[in-house]
Parts: sequence; C-alpha cells; structure tokens
Amino acid sequence: MYRITLVIALSLFLSLVARAGSERDSLAVPPEDSIRCFLLPEVKVIGKVRGKRYHERLRERDARTRRNVQKAYPYAKEAARRVEQIEERLANATGKERKEIVKTEYRNLMKTFKEPLMKLTITQGRILVRLIYRETMKSSFQHIKEYKGGVNAYFWQSLALLFGNNLKAGYDPDGADFEIEQIVLEIENTP
Repeated sequence: MYRITLVIALSLFLSLVARAGSERDSLAVPPEDSIRCFLLPEVKVIGKVRGKRYHERLRERDARTRRNVQKAYPYAKEAARRVEQIEERLANATGKERKEIVKTEYRNLMKTFKEPLMKLTITQGRILVRLIYRETMKSSFQHIKEYKGGVNAYFWQSLALLFGNNLKAGYDPDGADFEIEQIVLEIENTP
C-alpha cells in the first residue's frame, strides 16, 4: 500500500515538473480559474500474486476452524441449557438449598462432561469459552463466580491463562469471532 501511494505521489510530482510552463497547461486552465488541471499518465495497480500453497493453507485453516467449532458447539448449547435449568431451580431456593443444588449439579456435570471436555484441544477450549458466552451472554468466569465463588473463579482463570485461554473472553460476532459466527449460523440453519 505504501509503495502504491509513493508511486502515485512520485508520478504526480514528475508530471507537474515536466509540464510546468508548457503551453498545454495554459490551454487547460482558463485565466479566471485558480485550480490547475493536469492529465496524468495511466497507472496500473497490480495485486500481490499468491501461490497455490498460500490458498491451500487458508483452506486447511478454515477446515480446522470448522471442525473445532463443530466439536465445541454442542457442548456450548448443552451448557446454556443446563445453566437455564439451574437458574430455574435456584430461583425458588433458599441459601442452604441453593448450596446443595449447586453441589449436586456440579457433581452431575463432572460425571457427564469431565472425560469429553478433557479430550478437547486447547483451540477447541478457546472456542468453547467464546461459544458459551454467545449462548448465555455471560462469560465462563462469571458463571463460575456466581455458582462456586470468587476464589474458585480466579483459580480457574489463572489455570486457563497458563494454557493460553481466558475465561473472561467475550464474543464479538462482527469482529474477531466473525468466522465462528458464520460457521455457527450454518450449523443452526442445517436441518
């Protein structure tokens, strides 16, 4: 981009210098006009040619992202469903009942999802955290803090940061997470 701008500016300057004082300039500009008019030579702008390997790598990256989202999305949907159920049960519960419900649900979730979630890759885990935010409109950190307390939430956040993840990660469907959003929309629209 810098080279193109430099070439255009240089060609404009050279054309001004070359044509300064010529009769052609005085014919192109009426005496009452204060803006000079110049005919510039045609400039060809050529994009960078990408090789076959570049496009192959892009396709591989897209396929990998698609596989990762397809693997993580069902867990995010299930997490949203479970959070909704827990919220309904906690709405009518008192302090002691609330603790018992959270403890019971935590045990059930660990029995059900510990093994499958341990098999996810780090990238799939990152995508899962973002998709949970997409489905529940709360970060994973907020869910842990709400149900298990702040100390537990900060412990898991620290552990996640060690592995390059962030439980506080949001979801931006128009920005950084655009590709994920497109894949999710395709999954949702598939019968």
